[in-house]
Amino acid sequence: MRLPADFGRLPLAEQVFVVVDTERVDRGLAPFTAETSSLDADAQQGANHARLPPDPAGAYNSEWIGGVANGLDADYSWVYEDGPGSSGCGCWADRQLVLDRFPPGILVMGAASAATGDTYPGDRGGPSLAALWGSTTGPVGSVVYTWSAAVAARAGGVLVPLSGRPPNTSATGFPDPSRSIPPDPDFTQICAPSGLDSSPPCLKAIVEAIDHARALEGVEPITLPAGYAGLRVPQQVFVAVNLERVTRGLPPFVGLTAALDANAQRGADSSNDPPDPGAAYAVSDAEWAGGSANGLDAVYGWVYDDGPGSGNLDCPNAGASGCWGHREEILDDFGTVGTLVMGAALNPTGDRTSGDRGGTSIAATLAITDEPVGPLVYRWAS
Repeated sequence: MRLPADFGRLPLAEQVFVVVDTERVDRGLAPFTAETSSLDADAQQGANHARLPPDPAGAYNSEWIGGVANGLDADYSWVYEDGPGSSGCGCWADRQLVLDRFPPGILVMGAASAATGDTYPGDRGGPSLAALWGSTTGPVGSVVYTWSAAVAARAGGVLVPLSGRPPNTSATGFPDPSRSIPPDPDFTQICAPSGLDSSPPCLKAIVEAIDHARALEGVEPITLPAGYAGLRVPQQVFVAVNLERVTRGLPPFVGLTAALDANAQRGADSSNDPPDPGAAYAVSDAEWAGGSANGLDAVYGWVYDDGPGSGNLDCPNAGASGCWGHREEILDDFGTVGTLVMGAALNPTGDRTSGDRGGTSIAATLAITDEPVGPLVYRWAS
């Protein structure tokens, strides 16, 4: 399968469009020429309610699937894991819908997702994806993405399959940098030497340092919300962590919860990683940073300056098991069964480590749960 090199950065709906069309053209079938906004809107209704989208007039097939990580995951289930022994009830029906031959007309498609829309037992609160495709003889309306654009993108480079999981990667396959990346520009010389600082010059310098580090990985620059400086530090951490995930095609944490904020506070107060939040969470990771000027500063250290020679206390030398541990946890694959939730906290004078004693102490707890999370303290949608 030949997919564009930037496939992981496409929105989920466009991923589905590209991979479904690839399944078709590789077998000599005509591709869907375009993803349209009207069919995307129909698909969104299905995704929001965890069911097939409403059937528009014409010759259309529709699909729904829950608990998927990305467009390739959905395609794999529909095309290759749809027979006896799978979770489906109609053997190969989904595969046949993908590889259907349609009557004459313009082949068009729509797809949409709801990050926490799955309502089925076992996957409740996970992602919900709906799609529909078919042939129309009428006007297609507004076009979102085209097959010709995907082919052009593929001509510029293709996604190379892994021969195996590299040893120095996150669970999602993103490689660790070859070395820690000291900030460039050195925002530690621009931000306040101690305490909190979310001033425009400080944040601007950290953003520039992040963009420099991202450029070395081929990751797009960061874009902060206009009101980022006015957010509380836990909210700053939450936003920065999610930005590191979504720009790499990973699902975001849906929000901060009171329970995980309290768990993170225990870490901030003790100048250490937060404790295990308990059996309600299927997967959890813990982060701690001392002496950071703000939430963005803490996340820079965790993601880009976490290897040998950095301030990572779990990485005293090259080859230590804790090297890049914070980065790999932020870019972790938490699975698709449940709701991605997070907690973050600050103790403004809680750092107890030598050299930084009395400085800021920032902690975060990252987790997934299939239990009710209660009211969210702060939402990614916000």
